[in-house]
Amino acid sequence: MSFLFRPTTLTLIPRTHSSALTATTSASLHTGRSTPTILGALPTADSRVGTVALHRVHLVVCNSSSAEWPSRVETMSEPITTLARGCGRLPGRAMVTLSDFAPVRPPSPCSCSCNPTPPTATKVVDNKGKYDRIDVAVFPLGIVAKQLDTKGAEMLLEWLSRDTILPTSWSTDKGSVPFDHAWLELTKNRHIFVCTHGSRDRLCGTHGGALLREVRRVIEERGVGKHVAAWETSHVGGHKYAANAIIYPRGDWYGTWCDRCGKGVDGAAGSGDSVVEDARALVDAALRDVVWWDAWRGATNMSKEDQIQTWMKNTAAENTEMTEEREEEEKAAAWVPPSTLSRRKSS
Repeated sequence: MSFLFRPTTLTLIPRTHSSALTATTSASLHTGRSTPTILGALPTADSRVGTVALHRVHLVVCNSSSAEWPSRVETMSEPITTLARGCGRLPGRAMVTLSDFAPVRPPSPCSCSCNPTPPTATKVVDNKGKYDRIDVAVFPLGIVAKQLDTKGAEMLLEWLSRDTILPTSWSTDKGSVPFDHAWLELTKNRHIFVCTHGSRDRLCGTHGGALLREVRRVIEERGVGKHVAAWETSHVGGHKYAANAIIYPRGDWYGTWCDRCGKGVDGAAGSGDSVVEDARALVDAALRDVVWWDAWRGATNMSKEDQIQTWMKNTAAENTEMTEEREEEEKAAAWVPPSTLSRRKSS
């Protein structure tokens, strides 16, 4: 299990990027990089690397629960549909998911999960009207748009589409925000989102739920709940890499690949030692503000080529060692022509 610091020029955390996030292209955050090469020329030993779709921001619809999610959450209400349809038109694109993330308390009592609770099974609950107004957290900006209706969702999209420097929770100048909002304290707090969308994919529901429960147990065991929290999220892509997790504010994506850790989809997945180690690794990465390269899929605001290049640069020594070991194995298994074999002398 390897932990390495990501190079400063590639880091998305506010400590090294005090300037606000730009609203143009992903390249604006990654200065000093070489031009991406052809993907075929960048083989990796891990097929998870480079599997994060390019997007600049992640819109999280708050105060939800996996028990409420149908396979496709995009049509649960008009505001959510508006966000989902508008994301593809934003500069650098965006992603929308639902979560039990609860940065602000709803204005009136409701049946939603206002505190982290273990994800339930895949049974979908009817919550008609609940999502007519939604709180939306925008990562990694760290802003929460409060109680958006359809018009408010359009307003948020318009604000995100501006070709200017957008304010962030760590900006000294928050700028003008045209909707009711709150700011998250991302310079001190970390958030781990685990996909538990079982109605979308069985692996995510089974392995994601097991990993989330274990991550929350580790957080409680270590007494670090004031600094890091774990939440469930709907589909983020990459079912076969489940359980999938994202850590903010860095924006690193991880695929723990539980189906390849001796815990099949038909068994009691998540009960073995692997899920315990994965949970500890995720909490460590969040608290230490480092990258867990062993399970890294990529990061927010990075292209596929950039993700692969970044992984290779940061695991160069390990890759070299793996290559040398593979060469030795190939030599040992190589076929030797009979003419070169020593002949046994007849007695």
